[in-house]
Amino acid sequence: MIIQLGLHPSAYQLERLTTFLEDDGVIAIPTDTTYSLACLPNNKTAVNKMIALRRLDPKKPLALLFKDIRHMSEFAMVDDLQFRLLRRYLPGPYCFILEAKRSLPRFIGDKRKRIGARVPNHGVPLALLETLGRPLTVTSAIDPETNTMASDPWSVEAFFGHGLSAVVDAGEVPGGVSSIVDLTVDPYEVHRVGLGPTDDFD
Repeated sequence: MIIQLGLHPSAYQLERLTTFLEDDGVIAIPTDTTYSLACLPNNKTAVNKMIALRRLDPKKPLALLFKDIRHMSEFAMVDDLQFRLLRRYLPGPYCFILEAKRSLPRFIGDKRKRIGARVPNHGVPLALLETLGRPLTVTSAIDPETNTMASDPWSVEAFFGHGLSAVVDAGEVPGGVSSIVDLTVDPYEVHRVGLGPTDDFD
């Protein structure tokens, strides 16, 4: 089911998406990189459903979306130096690897208790995160059959519509990947170069 929203969705539309998520649902939302599948991180049924849709390795850590850096610091260890760095780059097309706090569900993150954390520069996910008051677990909407990345809602519907509660249509997105930077090592390490410049981390 495709739901059309503007970049500034109404309270009713956001509450409707919240209901889908709280009912074990997985939805597709636009971000500042590509479309992503999203669910609540504390809902193991929904997380497993999303992993199955994308045919991911259950041991592979999933990224989390936050509304801002302070929200991120409720679930991840962020020291003063990291906070200043994150403030320079977020919101934006970056995924920063951080050490997770115990407040995060134990099945989220890798064996070293690290998470990938994002603050997307897009009105729809930020408004949804504000309404939820909680982070979202996400993975890029990539067709497991063809490895094609979905940058529009119609492609997402074609790839995953049978398993999603809703696909949010807020127009096309850039269709790239985020840059991944590991802040748990010294010096910081770039794991993937995407839409966000990484010159400062090289």
